[in-house]
Amino acid sequence: MFEEIFGKCIGVRILEAFLKKENRSKWMNLREVSRQSKLNSGTVSRSIDELVKNKIILEEKPSNWVRIFKLNKKNKKVQILIEFYDKILNTGK
Repeated sequence: MFEEIFGKCIGVRILEAFLKKENRSKWMNLREVSRQSKLNSGTVSRSIDELVKNKIILEEKPSNWVRIFKLNKKNKKVQILIEFYDKILNTGK
């Protein structure tokens, strides 16, 4: 949906995976994020850090080699993105 508006961008695809209603409260590992965004897990691993740095996505490290991620719904920018995403979905094409 966002790609149609903003063009092809890895960050947009990753963000959109988290903005889907079923994923908004879900912790996802890199493999799940890559599956949801239809990107290679190496690409996701290199690109997701910018969203974490900007506090759009939260990151936890339950062990030294596992990273899990979740949408930061307390962030005001994320709340606006969710509202925008829902409005776009409701307008159709």
